[in-house]
Amino acid sequence: MPGEFLTSCKFYFEADGITDKMISEIRGLVAQSPVGGAESVHGSSKSGAKARQVSPTTEKFTHVIAKLVATNDVDLYQWYELCNKNDAGGSSWKLNRKSASVTAYDQGGTMQARWEIINCYPCKYGGPDFGANSPQMATETIELVHEGIKRVL
Repeated sequence: MPGEFLTSCKFYFEADGITDKMISEIRGLVAQSPVGGAESVHGSSKSGAKARQVSPTTEKFTHVIAKLVATNDVDLYQWYELCNKNDAGGSSWKLNRKSASVTAYDQGGTMQARWEIINCYPCKYGGPDFGANSPQMATETIELVHEGIKRVL
């Protein structure tokens, strides 16, 4: 029998010290190991046989994008600003990295799955789009670079 089926609408994002947010969307929990040599022939032997060999290369991770309901709280923007000061290649981003996580819940509110985002910081911040006739909530978006994701539950 399969495990608990997860719905994509019961989840939460948090980063060290950034909690109690209304999360609209999370994208980019992707890890991949690109394959070296998969798309080309490496050579041909005396009999004309083509030689191929595929092997894993360095693991790559996509940026994680978190879309949150905007409030009067400025901590997301402040985190972005702390990490992206124009300090001539300084280490402000290193000093302000955070551990983050995305958690999925079942219908009863019990944690069923969790992904950890290792040493992340925002490389992009987006404020809301406003429209006089828009029925949507204002949102903020942060794009996180990180050193890896890990499913822990």
